[in-house]
Amino acid sequence: MPSIFEALKNYLPDRSVLDTRPPFDDDLSQPLFHKGNAVGCITLHGIGGTPANIRVVADALIEKGYTVISPMIPGHGETVRAQNASTGAQWLEGVRAAYRRLKDEGCEQVYALGLSLGGVLCGLLAEEEHLNGLALICTPIKMKRYLRIARTLSPIIPVVGYPESREGKPAWGDNLYAQMYGGFSTKKLVDLSRLARRLKRNLDKIDCPTLIVSAAQDDKVDPKSVELFCKGAVNAPSVEYAMFEHSPHGCTYGPERDQVAARCAAFVSSLVDNPPAASV
Repeated sequence: MPSIFEALKNYLPDRSVLDTRPPFDDDLSQPLFHKGNAVGCITLHGIGGTPANIRVVADALIEKGYTVISPMIPGHGETVRAQNASTGAQWLEGVRAAYRRLKDEGCEQVYALGLSLGGVLCGLLAEEEHLNGLALICTPIKMKRYLRIARTLSPIIPVVGYPESREGKPAWGDNLYAQMYGGFSTKKLVDLSRLARRLKRNLDKIDCPTLIVSAAQDDKVDPKSVELFCKGAVNAPSVEYAMFEHSPHGCTYGPERDQVAARCAAFVSSLVDNPPAASV
């Protein structure tokens, strides 16, 4: 078995990981806006990713006739260096801007569905604004231990490269839904952790029905995240749970992505068609 130092050598980046924009397919990886009816949906990708990572969910909602916005998180979609220069405050302002766009478009109901960091940001939006529904997809209210260690080591190893992206190859192989960087800024785990703590601290402000989607093969989210949400979100009128047995952390671009998208669309449509009764 290789030592941790030998294993780490596979992830040490060359300069191209920092400064070269991967060969994204811009039809899928760029921000999406689709004008539909007065039901608005935000779909938000995760850290180091692109809107392609949650496109199947966006498409499933578009098929329902909804207005859908799938923004690029600020600092993403260009280079790892650009990601490294972005901040958690900018990321949060990005989802706020998406919410304002839907309201400006005349949407009477707004739903937010986010993957990983996108779920954290959507949850924070739900703490600030009344949403009609919230879907947290593999959302790290608590990260796995190795990521917490990587966060601590980020001043020493601020960037890692993915072995799959060596020799100019895209990290996503043939799966265009998995388009992301060829490496990762470990310094951004500090921003992610800070936002996750803020989400956890104010979970009682979430007052909308919530769907939690988990992946059995998730190597990034501590399973305690679900328990933490259910314990803290005492004012959410309902919490549904869906587990996908054959999916990795990126379940919206993994082998069960179509099933994940269908479950998310069914969650929204159930609330659109049968809104919860107002409390008295």
